[in-house]
Amino acid sequence: MKPKVTVLTCVYNGMPFLKEAIDSVLNQTYSNFVYLIIDDASPDIKVTQLIESYDDARIKLVKNDKNLGVSNTFNKALQLIKTPYVVRLDQDDISLPHRIEKQINFLENNSNIDIVCSWEYTINANGKITGRWKRSLENYGSFLGYVLIGICPIWHPSIAFKTKSMLDAGGFDIEYTRAEDFEVTARLATKRYNAAILNEYLLLQRQHDNSQSVEFNDLQADVSRRIHQEVIENFSNHINLDMLGNFLRLEQKCNNIKLTKANIVKINEALKDLIKNITEKQRLSNNELKSLKKVIYLRVGLGIRYSQVLTKLPAIVFYPAYYLLSPLQSNVLRNFASQTYRNFIKFLYTFK
Repeated sequence: MKPKVTVLTCVYNGMPFLKEAIDSVLNQTYSNFVYLIIDDASPDIKVTQLIESYDDARIKLVKNDKNLGVSNTFNKALQLIKTPYVVRLDQDDISLPHRIEKQINFLENNSNIDIVCSWEYTINANGKITGRWKRSLENYGSFLGYVLIGICPIWHPSIAFKTKSMLDAGGFDIEYTRAEDFEVTARLATKRYNAAILNEYLLLQRQHDNSQSVEFNDLQADVSRRIHQEVIENFSNHINLDMLGNFLRLEQKCNNIKLTKANIVKINEALKDLIKNITEKQRLSNNELKSLKKVIYLRVGLGIRYSQVLTKLPAIVFYPAYYLLSPLQSNVLRNFASQTYRNFIKFLYTFK
């Protein structure tokens, strides 16, 4: 039977973890796929030697004549892929045995979803689990909501997607190198594509000293800020969008912006304008709007929502009340923001 899935691994050097990555693909419970590996002109000759040592007809090795970088190599792969679905695997990660089967079944049974990821374990260089990544997306509203607070809603190491959707969205943009995952996700959300997260662990995502996420952490953060600001500017031309962007990213002290009463009023006006425009432009359903607001207010708290009432209080009462309603905005309260508070907001938006 003709394969309908391509597993894609873009490689640059990649030793010593590449073998574990490849083996994890070849040992999947779902076996009818093309495994496209693109070597981005690795200086380490052991990379191609390792790949060519496999006697498996599913592996298709493509070698770049020169180093193209992540974005260009990914886009080159999109042009080569002929299957309707793609499963991505980075060169140092490990797919758990049922990953492809679970993700492709989900995409085939959910026509409204274009891209899906899963929960992920973080492992270190020795393969020891050091962390867990869990999140749920209720619908398109929560997918877009995370983008609006400057967080990539899905984890790209464990993504699977519909090839046509990624091609139609335009693939990776080289202008946003080091944060291309967030940029293409934000673009998908802005263009009204939808995403989901499978609530089970299907990937071991490796963090080590040579990881790009470690090496280019500061640059990645700067590019991500730019992407986030461009997204909110796509939906609104309010005069206070710079202030709003910092607020949504919990970076209120950036650019010498302080959370004074006057600034909180301005931010609230900009946020209401943003939500109103998104609701109209994206034609959000009531459930999608509810989910979008829940993501935003879980992040920034309820202080901003009730600021019109709170700002009428004297400063000695206003600031304690504001930060109690918005604990993540306080360096003091952030570490003590209880799960009870988060559950309260989730409960509130269950019935609104």
